[in-house]
Amino acid sequence: MEERYEIRGKIGEGGLGAVYRGFDTRMNREVAIKRISTGPGDTETRAESTRQLAKEAGALASLQHPNIVTVYDVGGDEDGPYVVMELISGKTLDELIERAPLTWPDFRELALQTQEALIAAHELNLIHSDLKPSNLMLTWLPSGKFQIKIVDFGLATLAHTQSREDLESIEAVFGSIFFMPPEQFERSPLDTRSDLYSMGCVYYQALTGCYPFDGASGNEVMEAHLRHAVRPIQEVRAGIPLWACDWIMWLLNRYPQDRPESARDALSIFLKNDRIPNPPLSTGQPRKAAGPPKPRLAGQRPGSPEAAPSPTGRMESPEKAKLAHTSSVATLAADAGVGTQTAPQPLAPPEGFKPSVHTSLQDLPQITETQTLHTPTQRQVKLPPAPVKKPFKPGKGAKIGIAVAATLIILALGGWFLKTSRAKKAEQAVSELITLASKPGATEVPVNAILLRTALESLATTDSTARIQEIGRALSLAKATDGTDVDERIAIFATKGPAMTDAARETLIATVLRARANPAILPAMQDFAASSENPTLVVAALQSIRGASGDAQADFLIKIIETTRDNRVRDAAEGNLFEILRKSKELPALVDKLKSSKDSNVKPEIQGALQRLLDFAKSVPPAGR
Repeated sequence: MEERYEIRGKIGEGGLGAVYRGFDTRMNREVAIKRISTGPGDTETRAESTRQLAKEAGALASLQHPNIVTVYDVGGDEDGPYVVMELISGKTLDELIERAPLTWPDFRELALQTQEALIAAHELNLIHSDLKPSNLMLTWLPSGKFQIKIVDFGLATLAHTQSREDLESIEAVFGSIFFMPPEQFERSPLDTRSDLYSMGCVYYQALTGCYPFDGASGNEVMEAHLRHAVRPIQEVRAGIPLWACDWIMWLLNRYPQDRPESARDALSIFLKNDRIPNPPLSTGQPRKAAGPPKPRLAGQRPGSPEAAPSPTGRMESPEKAKLAHTSSVATLAADAGVGTQTAPQPLAPPEGFKPSVHTSLQDLPQITETQTLHTPTQRQVKLPPAPVKKPFKPGKGAKIGIAVAATLIILALGGWFLKTSRAKKAEQAVSELITLASKPGATEVPVNAILLRTALESLATTDSTARIQEIGRALSLAKATDGTDVDERIAIFATKGPAMTDAARETLIATVLRARANPAILPAMQDFAASSENPTLVVAALQSIRGASGDAQADFLIKIIETTRDNRVRDAAEGNLFEILRKSKELPALVDKLKSSKDSNVKPEIQGALQRLLDFAKSVPPAGR
């Protein structure tokens, strides 16, 4: 391990390896250092694991999200690969739900934050593959609100693969077996829907205090997953909106094709249903067989028929079945009437924190019929009778003034109504664009110059993160029907357009333009990265051209590494150079440039970045040279 990192004690051990408290002497900050467990093997095996980790370094470092632990550095030594990440002070979710299940408001916040994190990671093609409560850290902000941090994203695939015999031992996988998707037991390929299944298991335990798939041994737990032996959550926990119970069971479907297509789809359905006032609640009791239940998940198109229970006995997705039925989830019900062991309790900030300002209104004292609001007593003062005024009769000039004022008011109201009508039509057009983009299998969305401008302006003026992401998704698939250069318009709007939030501008650059992957935006993004003083936006600009960057951009990126003072910007430039090295047609010349830069710079952080690139260049296959 590099001399810059000091080990100051062991924090704990998990399925992927041991975690240590460390100190980065170069950056003068505490860090967490995780040793990746590669299992028994020779030096060559450890070297290959380290090489794989270095290969993933760019993606891991670029995963910047408030609900995902940030990776600072990766490396390897004689003891194997290691990852350096931010040190989180807080509690894991399993520690908290061991005390009591979550209340509905706390669970709602958990679901929103974790789905946002999955969307960000999955868009970078990073699958966690080991989601469980011990990999969800909770920290408390100064306001008293808790924040979720998912740890070990993208690292599980670098650890040693368990055999079926290993999986039969609960202790061997540190509790992961309770949250593993069935396809993992069957040795089938994993994808983003596998993470949704695991997160559904986490949600189930967070609300009920028990595992959805349980058993006396590792083998029994595995069989419960494979047979889909799970009780519907509404029969275990009372007081939860029935649509939320259906939503969780949708994530828990046995087969990937019956789960949400993506975390974006799952969050979209959650938000739509969350807007429904006074939804029916679960009873915590088995449902009586009195005919099929009414569907509860929002998202059905107007006029579409209600879905019938699937013949395979699975919960169908809202896209396939229009609306989901709880009764269509295949279950092997256990004893009836079993509820949560402990009454749900709200997550309060740790001792020493101030009370949360986000306390729900339902926790505040309510005024009953027998209570009164105390207001200061007012003195009764007798006032003399008001003098009687003669009725006012306007003169000719006054009548003309009144007529002019009335005309102006009518014109102003007409302008306001016209403006409001146009705004509503624009918002409706953007909503239709979002609907087209959210259809399963959608690859392009038709737009013209006016609709493109309307969508960009809508994204720039909204304060809703979910709305920004929905419009960004639609713009990623936009295809002009009138010859408009969509990529050029988006690039100009993102870099030189009107004032907007950093989140909106970052979405346009790092999400939309990166997804569209048009090399034509290279000059604009390169100029923006060179001129912007906002490190977050510079990182976004570099990410947007990562796939399109080639040997021609190498000098520019090396210059950024040499001159920037921001570690995030340096890491992003380093990630782009990793991609260039991977496909370089002028590799020897590029290696010479990296060596020359390293020899002419003395700052450790610059030398470290350049050395990692040089080390990676050695691993590029001969065909790439």
